[in-house]
Amino acid sequence: INNIHSDGFELSSDEIDGVGGAGTELWKWINLSESDKQETPVTFTVPEGELTQIIQIGARENGLDFDLFAFGKSDVTYKVSDLGGETEPIEEEVLPIADGQKKFLGNIYSSAQRTNFTEYWNQVAPENAGKWGSVERTRDNMNWYELDAAYKLAKDNGFPFRFHVLLWGNQQPSWIENLPASEQLEEIEEWFAAVAARYSDIDFIEVVNEPLHDPPTGSGNGNYMEALGGSGASGWDWIVTAFELARKYFPDTKLMINEYSVVNEYSNMTKYINIVNILKNEDLIDCVGFQAHAFSTRGSTSTMVSNLDRLAELGLPIYATELDIDGATDQIQLDDYKRIFKAFWEHDGVHGITLWGWRPGLWRNAEKAYLVNSDGSERPALVWLREYVASAFVSVDDIKNAPSIVVYPNPVTNKMVTFTGVESIISIKLFDLNGRQIKQQQAFKQNRIEFDMNVNPGIYLVQLEDGANSFYKKLIVQ
Repeated sequence: INNIHSDGFELSSDEIDGVGGAGTELWKWINLSESDKQETPVTFTVPEGELTQIIQIGARENGLDFDLFAFGKSDVTYKVSDLGGETEPIEEEVLPIADGQKKFLGNIYSSAQRTNFTEYWNQVAPENAGKWGSVERTRDNMNWYELDAAYKLAKDNGFPFRFHVLLWGNQQPSWIENLPASEQLEEIEEWFAAVAARYSDIDFIEVVNEPLHDPPTGSGNGNYMEALGGSGASGWDWIVTAFELARKYFPDTKLMINEYSVVNEYSNMTKYINIVNILKNEDLIDCVGFQAHAFSTRGSTSTMVSNLDRLAELGLPIYATELDIDGATDQIQLDDYKRIFKAFWEHDGVHGITLWGWRPGLWRNAEKAYLVNSDGSERPALVWLREYVASAFVSVDDIKNAPSIVVYPNPVTNKMVTFTGVESIISIKLFDLNGRQIKQQQAFKQNRIEFDMNVNPGIYLVQLEDGANSFYKKLIVQ
């Protein structure tokens, strides 16, 4: 059946009789038995007693989606309401900003930050729900509710989950402070064991947070550092013990340490590298985190990159774990994103970035570090971030592992682009820089494929899939 793009019936009261003229870009019912476009209308003869039939339906019109089929007697007329009621518009899939990237771009989970999460971010860390004081504020009374939700969001969507945080000198249960050291150590092991038993597929776990600035010693800070060995011979024995316990209870999880004000301060980075080396020599650490809060990224970009270079020399993956950038004005925030985020994202040692909130209600709310306004509108920094990550992802090396693929012309000037050397490709998808899928075309392992680029001028991403891998290419439409 050809030329049915404008045919059909949409309203519940419409009788599906004749051709109809519902138009395009909507869900509608089409009576294929009464189409008068170029070909003989479709009818099926079902012999008595043979109600099981195999029917083949096909179409060659771009953007034509099949959702439901209805079969009825030829002498009966149906209304739209008889076949499923009012039709609904197609919802476009919106992909996270860094979907398909080598590096993830994640965010924190909390009640204030979870709205539309999967449309922007592809990695999850709980903001407060994983802190010991949040889970076990009262001894042996565990509150997993929000932590369960954060973990579920990650696993339901195939996103990496980073547990924040096992041990820290802040937001710890007050009841542990005055216990005997031996009993404190027992409670620490119980805490590790409880987390491990409940969450069997944690990708990254922060074992110790802020050892330089906020160790668990003294009143109001947990006061259990000595139970873990105190400073000891290495100066950091308590950290070694913590990681030994973590390796015991989380043998398949990447163990991480986390700290702030290390990329901006040479002396702090020196101390941090010393700690990491102690752990690395004992095979107790798998990756390193730096927080990247706004107060630690105001200095020179060259200093931050230089300190990251020093950390990268250890040979461990690095992650920016708590990035936020203040925005007293849209322009200030935009300029700082271009300076700071770009430096981190393009550093070879940095394998992923987690923002510390993006909606109003985040930690640095007073400093206006949010990326969307209270009405849901995106601030310029978020618009730039999406476009930058998409464009930074694309380079002449993007179609690797498929060197024979040739794309011509690019830029596209006549609305058509040709792919050659695509014998293994089974699907081609076109995305805009918002991550929205614009077009899709099935391929049948031909050597040459023509793809309709009848879209507005701009920059687009083409995804080519062979069933096992995805390859990407930037296309410019003029």
